[in-house]
Amino acid sequence: MTTNIKNSLLLFSWILSFSLCAQVDSIDFKRDFRYNIQAASSSITLDGKVDEAAWQACEVGTNFWQKLPYYAPGADPKTEIRLCFDDDFIYVSAICYQEEDPIILSLKRDEYWDSDGIAIVLDPLDSRSNAVLFGLSAMGVQWDAVRTETSDISSDWSNRWFGETHIGEGYWSMEMAIPFRILRYNQSITEWGMNFVRNVINHNEYHNWTAVPESFWPPNPAFSGALVWAEAPERKSRNFNIIPYAIAGLEKEANSEATFVRKAGVDAKIALNSALNLDLTLNPDFSQIEADELVTNLTRFDIGLPEKRTFFLENADLFADFGTGQMRPFFSRKIGLDENFQAVPIYYGARLTGNVTTNTRIGFMNIQSGRTDNALGQNQTAFSARQQFGRSFIQGLFLNRQAFNNGESVQGDFGRNGSIEGLYSTDNGQFSVWGAMHRSFKSGYTDEQMVFNTGTQFTNEKWGFLMDNIFFQKNYFADMGFIARVNNYDAERDTVVRVGYNSSYSSLDYRIRPREGKIVRHQFGVENLTIFNEDWTFNEQYNRLRYFISFRNTAEFRIRLNYNLLDLLFPFSFTGATPLPATRYQSVDLNVEYESDERKPLSYQIDLTRGGFYNGTITRLSGDLNYRVSYWGNFGLGYQWNDLNFPDPYGNAQISALVSKIEIGFSRNVLWTTLFQYVGQSNFMGINSRLQWRYSPMSDIFLVFLDNYTILDESMGNLFNTRNRALILKVNYWW
Repeated sequence: MTTNIKNSLLLFSWILSFSLCAQVDSIDFKRDFRYNIQAASSSITLDGKVDEAAWQACEVGTNFWQKLPYYAPGADPKTEIRLCFDDDFIYVSAICYQEEDPIILSLKRDEYWDSDGIAIVLDPLDSRSNAVLFGLSAMGVQWDAVRTETSDISSDWSNRWFGETHIGEGYWSMEMAIPFRILRYNQSITEWGMNFVRNVINHNEYHNWTAVPESFWPPNPAFSGALVWAEAPERKSRNFNIIPYAIAGLEKEANSEATFVRKAGVDAKIALNSALNLDLTLNPDFSQIEADELVTNLTRFDIGLPEKRTFFLENADLFADFGTGQMRPFFSRKIGLDENFQAVPIYYGARLTGNVTTNTRIGFMNIQSGRTDNALGQNQTAFSARQQFGRSFIQGLFLNRQAFNNGESVQGDFGRNGSIEGLYSTDNGQFSVWGAMHRSFKSGYTDEQMVFNTGTQFTNEKWGFLMDNIFFQKNYFADMGFIARVNNYDAERDTVVRVGYNSSYSSLDYRIRPREGKIVRHQFGVENLTIFNEDWTFNEQYNRLRYFISFRNTAEFRIRLNYNLLDLLFPFSFTGATPLPATRYQSVDLNVEYESDERKPLSYQIDLTRGGFYNGTITRLSGDLNYRVSYWGNFGLGYQWNDLNFPDPYGNAQISALVSKIEIGFSRNVLWTTLFQYVGQSNFMGINSRLQWRYSPMSDIFLVFLDNYTILDESMGNLFNTRNRALILKVNYWW
């Protein structure tokens, strides 16, 4: 019985995917979209005007394709791009014709997709899976990002490059200079992957230089054209950056006096060659990183928050993309935290990442954290390697966590993990299939330490199909990773029980894109998540019907009908009253969501859920309101209210959260952001306010104020108890 279930799931995924894949037509993007880059004939002054003689001698790229809201040649308004180079830089220019004034929603770096702008997608190794992106809004706000096959786009990656824009009559234009030294390329490759993405927000359109198929996100490097070099650029020697920092300020922890703090450290980025980079950090500090926006968690399991610390971001896919959404062997947010999720000092870190050959990438990382009163010191090491075969790959990962006490390793206090994964993708990227195997090594455990993963995906302009299967044994540990489901809390015994599981997730979508009218897309979808216990007895089934509408004015409407059937393994409480018993629960709920036209000064989002929740009911209402003043000010307010009602004696609860985010851009280089949060579920209230002055490219002065509280019961006298408070001044310089 259990073998038949497993085999049927796998067989269904293969048959459906291959039958859909047979419908795919392929385009030769490298043949049909080519740009011949040449040396600059004279100097270029970056003022955004594209009026130097050097530009007039360049080949002109035009005839963009409309990508969204529907797929069509001859994108209008017109775009012209030009490229050239000298010994140190690739120069990129664009003239973006349009009659309307550009729409700019923010002066904040990396806020790209909601403003008029244009970005270049560069794949110097012609991998067709990984790329770097450099974009400018029409106001000259920079955006840079990395794109990988498995984790798509990360805007948290930043580097030092230059760009300016100019707004003229009936057009806006831009010029950018990208240093060769920040690119990872190979001297044997004379054709790089390249594409452009232009945002035309007045028309709610996105344009590509190449004919990126309708079902794929515009920056996907699988559909890049060719940037053709007569000779590949030479490697750059003596390529390194040193980024020292210093901080000073006042800090106050709960039940203690304020203390003066001072700290200094340094980061370094060293290019060992044009494709391999070494990152070093000594005594790192992340006080300037934006605070996490906390969420209300109404599941029985942990949730993960994204990594924002710069040191961990470049080539992060070499470590972080192993596993699947529910299970990641490596999760960098665990580094620098003890078992109670309290921060511990990091003494040093080293990362070696990049390409050793055109198709072989490696990653090595070593981090040493310090000892505290509540935690031993930890040395954490990661090594990965990936071999590309076109758009397919095989990759492996090894992780080691070792505890140290007074410089000596602690016998038996370690955690090790090994992973091997493979993915096959068709040349056009529409069909892929993958498989993975993971094993942990931990003192005291000798069996049931494996995780297996298989899956397949297909997408074209109308259809999308995904199936992902996980077989998780209960003694698999990820000391440096994130596991969402294996730890089950038993509320009656106040303990956590590890339980293995087998899950199969599948989804099927059908899209209709009208060419006329107010609606630009209808999307119909079904989802199923079925979870079995490790012995293949039933545990949970989740089914969803969904219908999404996208309007030409950027508004979105979504409706979801959800059905859940659950055999709860252990008693659990959401209210603090008598825990719900471990028995079978069946529920249905309806979710409706609407987002207004975000281009308008006043925009909003509303989300309502009503229906069954275990043996009770849930009403969840959330709303976000944002008021924008020109391009310099955004004032946001969000509220969420959850009303949980269960029959006696399981209790009722009203759980609310409030968040306000204010962003004021005095200029592109001076930005003030403030985040206020109240989260009733975690009894937290706090404010994080950050003033940033970018006084030189990638060099900043930060003034950060934070004030966080624990909310107490009124009967305890003080309603608020200080968690921590700080006023920090930080200066760094990118040299």
